[in-house]
Amino acid sequence: MPLVTVGLPFFDEQRHLGDAIRSVLAQSVTDFELLLVDDGSRDDSLAIARSFTDSRIRVIADGKRRHLPARLNEIVRVARAPHVARMDADDVMHPTRLARQLEVFASRPSCDVVGTWVALVDREARVFAVCESSPLPPTARAALTQGILPHATVLGKRAWFAANPYDEMLTRAEDRDLWCRTATTADFAVVPECLYVVRVDVDKESFLKGYVESQRQNRQIFLTYGPAIVGRIETSQLIALAGAKAVVMRALIAAGFAERVVRRRGRKPTERERAMAREALEGAAQRP
Repeated sequence: MPLVTVGLPFFDEQRHLGDAIRSVLAQSVTDFELLLVDDGSRDDSLAIARSFTDSRIRVIADGKRRHLPARLNEIVRVARAPHVARMDADDVMHPTRLARQLEVFASRPSCDVVGTWVALVDREARVFAVCESSPLPPTARAALTQGILPHATVLGKRAWFAANPYDEMLTRAEDRDLWCRTATTADFAVVPECLYVVRVDVDKESFLKGYVESQRQNRQIFLTYGPAIVGRIETSQLIALAGAKAVVMRALIAAGFAERVVRRRGRKPTERERAMAREALEGAAQRP
């Protein structure tokens, strides 16, 4: 039985999927299985996944488009390891990511889920921001309004994920819903380093569509959990703000200003954080 299962769902990610896979294979921890789960890709993504011959890789493909939360639940069901790690198909992880997160579980057995900080890079792979986690332990308010951990960075106990499955109807806000349900009962931790790199490309065809749908689903979550957590007045304000964000983003993209605004996310990276992100990207780009 492997120590950790890395679940990597993908849909039409032929451009970056190879780098994502190589970043997993380059981990300092070698006792893992990598589940590559195709979500009905129409490009060459599945062929790329099958081109890797490492014995630790399993490719799962049923030809159906079921969306991310359904695939995440599937990964938990078929994982063989006691721990499951998230990974998105257009991102890369630093070579020490899994090792650093597993160290937390070794020193703190009560922990359910551990995340990391994230370095954001543009389409030219330039680091422009760092996103941290919310203060821990989290509050229900923080889970509702901010989230808890950068979702793609999490590594958690398989049993915990099985007991707290994703809502498969929330295809863009499944993490916020999960945090709202578990903020006051789970034991969360974070490795305060940029061990994960997220690519942000506002010119990508799916960016605006995904952003607008995320805000729509956020409004649904605010309506569900907001009254009990922040009251009806603030819930109404959150719902209105989410709607306004979608309108503003449409206007920004149409005017060509979206990237300028997105680059203000998070905080300015340190030189060490820039170096760690470059190390992750360069290591993932190297072909054997």
